[in-house]
Amino acid sequence: MKNSVSVIAAYLDDALAELARVQAGPPSQAAMSTCQALYETQRLNGNLVQLMAIFKLDEGMYPFEPVDVPLQEFAQEVLDRVRPLARLKGLEVRHECEGDLSTWIFDRDLVTSVVVQSMFNAVRYARTTLTLSLRTRDGQLGIEVADDGEGFPPFMLEQGFATKQGIDTRTGSTGLGLYFSRLAAGLHRHGEATGTTQLSNGGPLGGGRFVILLP
Repeated sequence: MKNSVSVIAAYLDDALAELARVQAGPPSQAAMSTCQALYETQRLNGNLVQLMAIFKLDEGMYPFEPVDVPLQEFAQEVLDRVRPLARLKGLEVRHECEGDLSTWIFDRDLVTSVVVQSMFNAVRYARTTLTLSLRTRDGQLGIEVADDGEGFPPFMLEQGFATKQGIDTRTGSTGLGLYFSRLAAGLHRHGEATGTTQLSNGGPLGGGRFVILLP
């Protein structure tokens, strides 16, 4: 299933690139519809990846492998995944990284999945701008995704990263992304420090703000 979804996403990506090549001026309705279809397909693909990772973690089958990750390379990988969609929507994507930060130890696949999904959410809800920031906080690496949208709805901030959450029939939200991000963060430990996640409104751009902290 995941391979099929990935193929569909690739076709949609190619279709958007062709529309951008032949069309001048603001994106057409066809381009915007294709853009939305690509977003939903990429979100579905990300959810499938996270569900498989959760299953493997529960069964003790996931090869948790923290490695020394070059942070500029990591950030570029994340940005390359979301920039085509952001560009079509006319969004500015900013990247900030502390000058003295070069590498950090974490499971690259897990953290990339968390941050990419958060960036796609920011692309969906941002009005004009979203940012990816990497900086140290009290001896931990903070990877922050922020946008200038309306922010997270109150029920999401109240539930936070609850481990037991049903399906919200009003929104269709299952809380999968938040649960997975907290699970992925919590696997990262150094001494007595454990990885955590934060969700809030009113970040640097005034909208939603998601942070994963890694010791």
